[in-house]
Amino acid sequence: MTETDTRTEIGTGALDRQLLWDAASLLVATQFGSRSMLQRKLGITWKQTGVVMDAMEAFGVVGPDRGAEAREVRIKLREDLEPVFEALYGDGTADVVAGALAGHEQAAPVDFTKPSATDSAAPAGPAAEPAEPPAGAGPESEPAPEPEPEHGRPVEGAVFTADEWELRPDPEGDRPWINPALRTPQGRRDRLHYLGRQARRRARKAAARQRTVHGVVPRVLRGERRVRAWVVGVEGAKARADLNLALATVEEADRAASRAGRSVLKRREKRELAQKLQLEAGKQLAVAQTTKSRAKRIVAGRGAFAYGALAVADTVAYGVADVWGFLGALVANLAGASWLGRDVEVSEEELEKLEQIEAGIPQEFSGGMTPRMFEQMIRQALTEDLKVTLSALRVDPYAWGFEVHVWLERMTPEKVSAGLDLLEACLPGVRTSSILLQQSAESRNYCVIRVPGKDPWQAVPELPYRAPHSISTPAIHTAQIGADMAARSLALPMMRTNVNVVGKSRSGKSTLLRAILDVLTATEDQIVIGIDLGSAGSGFGGLRRAMHVVATTPSEARRALWWALDVGKGRPALFDRLGMGENWVTLAARPGIKIIVDEFPALVRESRKGYLDPDTNKRVPWDLDGLLAELAITCAKSDVTILIAGQGVTKEKIKDNTWVVELPVQVLAACDKDDVVQILGDGVLAQGWRPDRLLPQMGDQLNDASVVYVTAGSTYCEPVPYRGCYAPPEELVRRGREREEAGLVDIDEESARLSSIKLKDLMEASRQAFATGDGGAEQDDVPRLIALIRRVYEELGDPGGLQLEEIAAGLAPLDPDRWDLDVFDAEGYGQAEREQARTAALKAAIRAVLAPAGASWTTDSYRRPGEQKTTKGYCLRHLKKLTGEAWNAS
Repeated sequence: MTETDTRTEIGTGALDRQLLWDAASLLVATQFGSRSMLQRKLGITWKQTGVVMDAMEAFGVVGPDRGAEAREVRIKLREDLEPVFEALYGDGTADVVAGALAGHEQAAPVDFTKPSATDSAAPAGPAAEPAEPPAGAGPESEPAPEPEPEHGRPVEGAVFTADEWELRPDPEGDRPWINPALRTPQGRRDRLHYLGRQARRRARKAAARQRTVHGVVPRVLRGERRVRAWVVGVEGAKARADLNLALATVEEADRAASRAGRSVLKRREKRELAQKLQLEAGKQLAVAQTTKSRAKRIVAGRGAFAYGALAVADTVAYGVADVWGFLGALVANLAGASWLGRDVEVSEEELEKLEQIEAGIPQEFSGGMTPRMFEQMIRQALTEDLKVTLSALRVDPYAWGFEVHVWLERMTPEKVSAGLDLLEACLPGVRTSSILLQQSAESRNYCVIRVPGKDPWQAVPELPYRAPHSISTPAIHTAQIGADMAARSLALPMMRTNVNVVGKSRSGKSTLLRAILDVLTATEDQIVIGIDLGSAGSGFGGLRRAMHVVATTPSEARRALWWALDVGKGRPALFDRLGMGENWVTLAARPGIKIIVDEFPALVRESRKGYLDPDTNKRVPWDLDGLLAELAITCAKSDVTILIAGQGVTKEKIKDNTWVVELPVQVLAACDKDDVVQILGDGVLAQGWRPDRLLPQMGDQLNDASVVYVTAGSTYCEPVPYRGCYAPPEELVRRGREREEAGLVDIDEESARLSSIKLKDLMEASRQAFATGDGGAEQDDVPRLIALIRRVYEELGDPGGLQLEEIAAGLAPLDPDRWDLDVFDAEGYGQAEREQARTAALKAAIRAVLAPAGASWTTDSYRRPGEQKTTKGYCLRHLKKLTGEAWNAS
């Protein structure tokens, strides 16, 4: 492809090879097959664009004509144009282009070296001169046809040339894409809008220029300094130098005289030196006085010429037009000073920056800049700073910011992903951690960079309203719960599918969870059960009323999970009898079951903590996470599925529950890098999966709250960020009450017989706990024993401490079934032996109930009332720490 082409024309229509090659390159670079664009960029006529487009179609660059729409560009990369180049400069070029010219008149070939007759036509009107006929045409020849309209519609209004329409150059490249030969109402509006944009850009350039060395104020100051330097002149500078020299000589003579007066050795020589310096100082002073007198006369004359004329002009202007005349004269003075200071010496770096500012190239990113300007910034940052080799680059502007399509040259986007922080530094004005990268599924070297503006999520709507029983399970995957920056909908597939949602604190995980709950509680065939052992169900918001069960204690959660597990494992036996095939067919009469688990790490901790079995007096784990794992593995075909929401998936948070990262749908809000790698595997960060770059909410700043990445099969396989739809809390409360009043879905009789636990009992217990507010910590032996001991201290007036025997004696009337002395009676035991056995049991019980939480209550010194000596025992201040009280309040 390096040969020098000596044949400039091909075919009989004088088609220029270089023009065709430029057209092919332009079409591939812009990916926009528009005749209007070729006419503007290549400077050819409308008829010539038709010939070029047909030639491009023959070469396979573009598709067939689609009327008013632009043609499809079939070649995506510049390197794929090599066959076109070979065809253009090969031997069979004329045969290839012959088909393109078949539809055009051969009697009047299109000559690309001369403008067409229609280009030189004057605007139509009463006084318009007739156009000259083409060379060789007789007097009876018909005039050249008018150019075809761009949009396939008849010409409206008067026709005028492109030179008349284009008033000035368009470096920004956003001139209206309308045929400049048409003067239509739409064309006039577009032209006015374009001229307005040009005027605003010129104003911004002028304002930016004022901050440079070519601004009005810097030029005025430079001009004034230059006038003052001229007034002072060489004479003034010489007088100042002579005076400084004379003063320096006088000081040196004074120092020499002082040294001579104090010296003992060589006193005579030092006195002679001092006298010589004094004589020299006298001569210098005489010269300085003479030079100063002469300079005063010259500087006074120049000053009178320079400033006196201005003063006289200002006085005359004030006398003629009062204040306005004086202000006008002052403006004239400043204009003159600005003209004198117009020239300035700058370095190469300052000159380059100055040229960019004067050319209108923005120095920082803003959502209002033109795509061409932003393309220059992003191209420079990628090639010069990130050292990335580009094959092609395209910038698409949107209301939320810019979308940059990048085709790399023999490399993957891994280098771009690793340099996103540097890319943000190269684009001043871009918010930290806001640039997003998406690895395309089409090609390894193709990626999309999104640079959002100040409000990138303005297209995300509020959470749509859904009436009670308005959604069926097969339609859940179409129910919107969020949207991306371009307003494309996010809807999770949840039919017989388990979901995992991960997001650190303040990441907006609850917003997305409520959006999902809004869909599930509006279904006609789903039973929704919530489990929240970390925040007492607050994550469900006002939709809690529309949920069948909300378990906030380990015992309630275990009963609900056992019931769901019984149903899920028993339903496969009903498939054949009910004619369902291999999976449960969810209907309004046979609903599915959704288990929503919020604060999963808290559930894991409570499950490990367990409870004290009164029969064996040993701690038994709740095994709630084990029940959830069994549900996820065995019950999906029965449409008994789970949705897990937690702060992370590392071992510190979920222990050995690695099954969570294997759920088919993963939703990642702002989280740590370890969580991303744990869920999606190594190498995903280079592909653009960067939830670790999302910023959680900080105070009143939302940042990237409720922004998530979703992976769910082929539907959601690219790293596209979405934001969950938001609804105000009062609106969620209203929807929850509306759906509760409309009636909740009931379990079918076949599934109800699969478990000894009844759904109605679970719902009644949940309602009572919600009505009484008794949905906090589990009321078992762990808090109850400590609470009873606290009551003992209160009844005794909160002493500083008690002995274990005294605590046991106080517990006996409060809990006689457990701590009465008769409980510890045994054969041969007397009063002392029974008290000793009760004390030992109490000590063991205190240690057992505090061990799971990592707490302890050791003995310490305290002073009894009225005693000076201290005693070892169980102090009140330690007890208050265990109960969460302010122990130093008293």
